[in-house]
Amino acid sequence: MNRHVFTVYGSPVAQGRPRFARAGNFVRAYDPAKSKGWKQDVKAQVLSALGGVPEIHEGPLELQVVFHLPRPKSLPKKVIHHVKKPDCTNLVKGIEDGLNGILWRDDSQLVGVVLRKQYGELPRVVIEIREAQDAPAT
Repeated sequence: MNRHVFTVYGSPVAQGRPRFARAGNFVRAYDPAKSKGWKQDVKAQVLSALGGVPEIHEGPLELQVVFHLPRPKSLPKKVIHHVKKPDCTNLVKGIEDGLNGILWRDDSQLVGVVLRKQYGELPRVVIEIREAQDAPAT
């Protein structure tokens, strides 16, 4: 694998705080519905692009993600950068978790992550994954 690029359409959702439910004497944690739905969308769209067959990579990987967020109608067109909430790190958590078992065994394989968020005409996420290159010895 040199590199793969995927586009996931839809408005990106930040990873929400875990919710807790009591079942008898037990407490269990679960994802908020919005976060869970976004992870399922990511998984489904990437699997569709792969022809329904996961392509699980082993070893260190690098991830680059560009979030295209919906532009408020009142915002001038010259404003490109999205400097409001949600923050990039909470947005990427849904991508990382959604692609576990699809592109990588576990998101702990990611050794480099580059994130960008900006306003776009069409809400989407562009995901690029590639094998990590060995750093030269210093």
